[in-house]
Amino acid sequence: MAFLPFTGSSGHLTDRHAPGGGGPARHGWGTDAPAGDTPEPAPRPPGDTRDTAPRPDGAASEPAPRPARDALGPAIRPPGDGPGVAPRPGPVRRAAAALGTLAPGLGVAAVAVVLSTSLSRAVPGTSAAVIAVVCGVALTNLGGFHRSLRPGLRFAGRRLLRLAIVLLGLQIALPEVLALGWRALMVIAAATGGTFLATRWIGGRIGVSPRRSLLIATGVSVCGAAAVAAMHEVADSDDDDVASAVSVVVLYGSATIVVLPLLARLFGLTPHQFGVWAGASVHEVAQVAAIGATAGAGVLASAVVAKLARVVLLAPIVALTSAALRRGAAPRPPGAPGTGVPEGGVAGTAGTADAAGTAGDVTEGGAGSAVASAGRRPPVMPLFVAGFLTMVIARSTGLVPAEVTRALPEVTGVLLAAALFGLGTGVNLRELARGGRSLLLGGAATAVIGVISLLGVVIMG
Repeated sequence: MAFLPFTGSSGHLTDRHAPGGGGPARHGWGTDAPAGDTPEPAPRPPGDTRDTAPRPDGAASEPAPRPARDALGPAIRPPGDGPGVAPRPGPVRRAAAALGTLAPGLGVAAVAVVLSTSLSRAVPGTSAAVIAVVCGVALTNLGGFHRSLRPGLRFAGRRLLRLAIVLLGLQIALPEVLALGWRALMVIAAATGGTFLATRWIGGRIGVSPRRSLLIATGVSVCGAAAVAAMHEVADSDDDDVASAVSVVVLYGSATIVVLPLLARLFGLTPHQFGVWAGASVHEVAQVAAIGATAGAGVLASAVVAKLARVVLLAPIVALTSAALRRGAAPRPPGAPGTGVPEGGVAGTAGTADAAGTAGDVTEGGAGSAVASAGRRPPVMPLFVAGFLTMVIARSTGLVPAEVTRALPEVTGVLLAAALFGLGTGVNLRELARGGRSLLLGGAATAVIGVISLLGVVIMG
C-alpha cells in the first residue's frame, strides 16, 4: 500500500506561506486529514482579505471572526453567547408592578382623605378638599415627603382629579337650574364671566403671573378648588400656583360665610334674592351650603341651585381657555426653556417671551405662557371636560338612578380630596409666602363677583 508524502492539511504539495495557502486552522481540518476528503476552496483573488485580519509581515495567517451578518447570511449564535432579550412580563405582572409603585402614595392619600373628611364634618362650612390641600402642604414642608410617594400622589393629582370632575357633572340637573328663571341665570352668567375677565386684567396690572391669575380667576368666578384643579390641567401651571389659588378661595370664601348674611339683612334682601346672591358669589359649594343652612331652607335651595348653575359654566370656560391657549401658544421644541412671569414680575416686559412674544393670548398678560413653557399645545377640548358635559346630560335626561345621584357627592368629595392632597404635596411655602399680590388679587376678584351679583339680584327684584 502506497503512502502519499506529508502534504499538510490539503493533500497538495503546496507551501503554507504561498499566496492563497492556508494552514489547518484556516478551514478547521485536522492535520492528518486524507487527501480528497474535503474539496479545495476556490482560489481567492489577490488582495481579497475579507476573512483575514491584518497581520505583521511574516506572520502566519489567522482568520478574522465573521461579522454577525454578511453576504452569506446571519451567523448562528450559540446558546448563551452574547446578550439575550429578556422575555417581556405579562399584563398581570405589569399591573402588579404598577400597583406596587402607586401603593405608597395612594395609601398616604387615603389617610389624608379620612382625616380631612372627618374634620370637614366636625367644622361646618369647611371643605374636605381644602383641608386635604393643607395636609399635603404640611406633609411636604415639615419634611415628611419621601420619593416613594411621588408616583401614587402624581396619579391622584391627575387621574383621580379628572374622574372627580367628570362625576361632578352627575350632580347637576339642567331642569333644576333652568327653574331659577332667565333673570337669575343672566345674573349668574354676568357675575361669572365678568369676574373671570376682570381678574385676569387686574392680575396683569398688579404683577401676578399669568398662570396664577388664570387659576385665581377660575376659582373665584366658578366653583373654588375644583375649578382651580380643572384649569390647572389645561394651563400646565405649577403646584405653587394651585396652592396660592386654593388659599385665596379658602380665605375669602370663608369670610363670606360671616359677611354675606350681615349684608343681606342690611340691604333687606328676600330669601330668594339672598340665595341667588350667595350662590352666584361664594366660592365653594360647602361654603354656600353653610350660608344656606344658617339662613333657612328658602335660602338654601336657591343658593345651592345657583351655585350648581355656576358649576355648569366650568366646562365652557375651561374649553374656551384651552382653545385660546392652543391658538396663542406655538409648540416649542423638546428641551427648550420656558419663561413664565414670576410672582412679583410685570407681565409683558422684555424678559417674558411668552407674555410679550406670543400672539393671541387670552387676555393681556400672556396666558399662553402656561402652555408654551411646557413645549406643548393643549387639546381643543380636554377629555375630562367632555366627560363632565356628558354626565350633565345623562343626569338631566333621567338616565341616572336616584340612588346613584344620592351617593355621588360623597364619592366626588373623596376623589377631590385625594387629588388636591396630591397637588398640595408639591407646594413650597417659602415661595408661596412671597405671593402677597395673589392675596390682593383674590380680594379684588371676590369684591368684583360680589358687587356684580348683588346689583343683579337687586335689579332683578
